[in-house]
Amino acid sequence: MHVFRLGLFLLITTVVSAQVQVQLQPLNAAVLRGSKARFNCSTTQPPSVMTWTANGRLVINILEASGVTNSADRFSATNFTTPGDYRWEFAISNVQRDDAGEVTCQVLGGVPRMATLSVQERGSVGIVGGNQTKTEGAKTEFQCRAVGWFPEPNVSWSVNGVAYSCNTNSVTQGNLFNSSCTLAVTAVKNSSVQCLVKIPALSTPDSSTVFLTVGKNIKH
Repeated sequence: MHVFRLGLFLLITTVVSAQVQVQLQPLNAAVLRGSKARFNCSTTQPPSVMTWTANGRLVINILEASGVTNSADRFSATNFTTPGDYRWEFAISNVQRDDAGEVTCQVLGGVPRMATLSVQERGSVGIVGGNQTKTEGAKTEFQCRAVGWFPEPNVSWSVNGVAYSCNTNSVTQGNLFNSSCTLAVTAVKNSSVQCLVKIPALSTPDSSTVFLTVGKNIKH
């Protein structure tokens, strides 16, 4: 009985140790429509067979002996293997909204690894009315409009480098968002007023800047 258990343990250990370790990065990618999405699949052993699927569709097949044997339109793979790190980069060019979803790297002898691709839209941003001139102490408002974004953008303000949040109103137009946000301020001094719009695919927000010029309130 003990011999049987020992043999079973050794068999399980051998199977587990023989399994190829697979790592996929990034696990979540957000890119702009029309740009390129990249994913890297690394293994601890040379992969005899590696496949890439996008939303369940086989788009790349790679053999250790001959490299990429087939690839679909807009999909490519590049070998970045270094000693001890067997890595292929999978790329989707001119990414479209219907490319969003699951990207899977499958290596023979390893567990499939899945990542999520989000395809986003960059719209426009502007401050209605442009620059303003007010007398000291006067109340004034600035309205920011962000048109044609996906997903719904985060809109915020900065006045002379000081951040201000706002309650954004958004409506959908087709599969895009149009958002607006109003900033109410009291004219105290000349100021730079900036509206910032952010979605995950942007490393830095898009922005629009206007200037508030404040004149002295002359009392008679």
